[in-house]
Amino acid sequence: MASIPEYYAGKSVLITGATGFMGKVLVEKLLRSCPDVKALYILVRPKAGQSMKQRVSDMMKLFEAYCIIFYFLSN
Repeated sequence: MASIPEYYAGKSVLITGATGFMGKVLVEKLLRSCPDVKALYILVRPKAGQSMKQRVSDMMKLFEAYCIIFYFLSN
């Protein structure tokens, strides 16, 4: 049986609910533990008082260091 990082290596992953509690945990774990994941796609809807862009921006601030590392690893 493959380990989790081996399983996700080279794969694209779609995450719905990425701005929610569990979604944020999943995104963080994938960014931290699976550096060879090909791409993370997140599905985000607008929420009362916040655009999709603002919700994603707020979430990415939490993972800024991981996103930079992930971006460089993916190139």
